[in-house]
Amino acid sequence: MKKDIHPRYEECKVVCACGNTFETRSTSKELKVVVCNACHPFYTGKKGRFVSAEAGRLEKFQKKYAGVDYGQRKEEEN
Repeated sequence: MKKDIHPRYEECKVVCACGNTFETRSTSKELKVVVCNACHPFYTGKKGRFVSAEAGRLEKFQKKYAGVDYGQRKEEEN
């Protein structure tokens, strides 16, 4: 390995949107994440619950594009 060209690999604090924090190692000093192992549905076993800091984006999209058929033709009723 060449000297003085690699980033520093040091202690890193990870902060989740749910409030969970833990330490790991990275080239960054701090990482902010939306989902971690303490709140992800796969790890918690709670399937019906979605954890997202960006809630409402899907509803906003559906409201914005409601009624748009994107060039699709509707079948005529006889």
